[in-house]
Amino acid sequence: MQELAVERRTVEVAIRFPGQEVVRGHLFLALMAKGHVGRETVLDLMNEPEPFFVLKVDGQPPVRMINKERIIEVEVASAGEYEEDQAAASLAKEEEMALTFQDGFTLAGRALVELPPAKSRLIDFLNNSERFFALRDDRATHIVNRKHISHVKPGR
Repeated sequence: MQELAVERRTVEVAIRFPGQEVVRGHLFLALMAKGHVGRETVLDLMNEPEPFFVLKVDGQPPVRMINKERIIEVEVASAGEYEEDQAAASLAKEEEMALTFQDGFTLAGRALVELPPAKSRLIDFLNNSERFFALRDDRATHIVNRKHISHVKPGR
């Protein structure tokens, strides 16, 4: 059966849940993305329709099944994991924002907003139907769950 296994790569992450709980581990990502050219990203995985995914952790048992609905944000520290595709970045505008979550946790950073010109305001971006979006700061990329945001301040 091993010959049927899909080859994967791992990415180190820190997953934040309500109440300031953080679980560190490694995600298994496909070498080829389903919806775009290149490899699967953490953002791709979080926006897949399946409600659970596998996280490899230290300890016993060595894996956890994580419920996406409960996630506030996934921090990805890998510098090369989210290098902008120059073509995509040139078509998007960067929006700075500060987020406050339901449990009081805060994040500030920049998001790439890729929407039609008539619908490219920050409110349009926040009302997008995708469950998660990427917010970058100077040290990491945060994959943010829109459902846990209490309010957003434009700018920093």
